[in-house]
Amino acid sequence: MFHFAVYNNKTRKRTLRIYRSIVIIAGLTGSLVVTAATSINEIHSCLALTNFVDSKISGASNTYSEEEMALIHSGLRRYGNYLDHDVIDPKLLKLYGGNVAQAKLMKKLFSRQQRSFTRYLNDRYSEDKIPTDYVIAIKECSIKTRSQGDVALALKQAIDTMAKH
Repeated sequence: MFHFAVYNNKTRKRTLRIYRSIVIIAGLTGSLVVTAATSINEIHSCLALTNFVDSKISGASNTYSEEEMALIHSGLRRYGNYLDHDVIDPKLLKLYGGNVAQAKLMKKLFSRQQRSFTRYLNDRYSEDKIPTDYVIAIKECSIKTRSQGDVALALKQAIDTMAKH
């Protein structure tokens, strides 16, 4: 014999509210897990890309006005600073149990990797205009690293400015 549950409108509404709550909670905790799971290597790649694009903006005077270049530089540099000092430094210190010397050593290694990454991008990139792929990648980085406040606003303005060209 089969038993079928009888749902009235009140039960359906309650069930939908519960499902919505579960989806909202899962979404919130999921984003925290993604943020927590972002590796130092990923974050450092974001920093390297941000610094690379920032260095290329000055050569893009045919694409961007002086005001736009200043806005882009400001947003990228503030975001780069945020990544370097507010995200990477604390993660390295935590990773090495507060050992400052070990964290500094690892930062030197990251700097070497960044130079190699920059050389690779320079070989691949020769235009005056910033490719859309780089703009999208920086935007994805900002989502992963959850920048907030003035840094997030400055970066958003920089991304919007680069994306409109």
